[in-house]
Amino acid sequence: MTTSSRSRKPAAADASTPADGGTEVPESSTPMPTAAPLEPPVEAAPDPTPAEPVGLERVPVAEALPEVIDGLIVDSDTRRPPTDLDIVFERVTPHGTTVVSTLRLVENQTDPYGRTRTTLLAAQGAHLSASAAELIMRRLRDQADARHAISE
Repeated sequence: MTTSSRSRKPAAADASTPADGGTEVPESSTPMPTAAPLEPPVEAAPDPTPAEPVGLERVPVAEALPEVIDGLIVDSDTRRPPTDLDIVFERVTPHGTTVVSTLRLVENQTDPYGRTRTTLLAAQGAHLSASAAELIMRRLRDQADARHAISE
């Protein structure tokens, strides 16, 4: 083995003595745990939520529908327009204004590039206002009239 011009540093005689020759650090100043705690640290209880949500407003269903429904409305299960328009919506109560959708209605539109865009109008079992249901029913009646006019 060849010897080099460098010499090795002598090993520290004591582990508590720093290598740079400074002062000694007593072992009792920073106690180290021997194992991690078994339970997670306890966090402070969260603040109670306010009685009324701040800044959250319920969006009416009529505002969630597109302003103009000009695509083809179909039942998502059959991929065809509903044949019986009287069973599309049912009233929740006899004299109420809320209706329930019995079908999952989607609107299919084709853009200028030939791609089809599908928009969910009413999920099956969704509660809709009378105005939203009337908007969808008006478009379904227009579609049915157009189909009958073409077939005749």
